[in-house]
Amino acid sequence: MGAIEVEDIGISFGGEWIIRNLSFSVKPGEFMGIIGPNGAGKTTLLRILLGIMQPQQGFVKVMGKTITSTGSPAIGYVPQSRQIDPETPLIARDFVSFGLPHRFRPWLTKKDRSLVSEALSLTDSEKYADKPIGKLSGGERQRLFLAQALLRNPKILFLDEPTSNLDPGAQEKMAAVVQKVNRERGISVVFVSHDIDLIARYAHEILYLTRGNYVKGTVEEVMQPEVLSQLYGAPVQITKSGSKMLVTSPNLIEPATPICVHPGVQ
Repeated sequence: MGAIEVEDIGISFGGEWIIRNLSFSVKPGEFMGIIGPNGAGKTTLLRILLGIMQPQQGFVKVMGKTITSTGSPAIGYVPQSRQIDPETPLIARDFVSFGLPHRFRPWLTKKDRSLVSEALSLTDSEKYADKPIGKLSGGERQRLFLAQALLRNPKILFLDEPTSNLDPGAQEKMAAVVQKVNRERGISVVFVSHDIDLIARYAHEILYLTRGNYVKGTVEEVMQPEVLSQLYGAPVQITKSGSKMLVTSPNLIEPATPICVHPGVQ
C-alpha cells in the first residue's frame, strides 16, 4: 500500500482543465518534490491531497483511506512563510505546542512538554525555543511550523513552498531539516517548490506539472529536453543562467522565451 495513491484525478475552473487524468503514488518514506510553472496546478493539487478541495473525477487515498475532508491525523502540513507581528510576545515553545492533538489548555502535561521538546530537537529549533516568535527570522519560524506539524506524529508531511520567501542559506537549512525528518522518522514528504536546484538535492522523485499534463520520475529522468518538450507540447530547451535553471521555448528572437524559471541556491 502506498502512502499516497492518486488515481486519474481531474479538476477544471471556468471550463478549463487545470489538472486532468493525473495518477501517481508516493511510497512510505519517499521524499517527492512537486514543481512546475505558475498556473500549472501545484497549489490546487496540494489542496486536493489535503482534502480541502474535491476532484471532479478520480480519487485520492492516504494510507489506504479515501480523502473526503480535512483533518486526517495521518497528515502534517507546513504552509508558506507567514508574516508575524514583530511585537508578538508568544514564545516559540508555546507556539509549537498549539500543534498538540488536543484542545488548547492553559497548562502542559509532562508528556506534552516531552513531545514539544522532541519536535524542537528534531527541527534544530531548541536554541531559540524560549524567544518571542516575533523576533525570529523567517527560516526559524518555518522550522517552528514544521515542529508544530510533527506533534501529531503524521505519516505524511505536505509542505507548500516553505522556502519561497527565505534567503538562500535559510532555504538550504529548511530543506535539510525536512530531509532529516524524512530519514529519521520515515515520514513521506510532498514538498511543493519553485526551485528545482534545491529539490534536486533532496527529493527521491519529482512530479513536474504543466497545465493539464505531468511527468513523474527522478530529477535526471525528468529534466531532459525531450521529456519536457513532450510535456509542454512544444520544443523546449534547458539552460543555465548564473544560478538559475531556465526551461525555455526557442523562437526567432533571441533570447529564447522563458516558460519556467527555477531559481538556484549557491
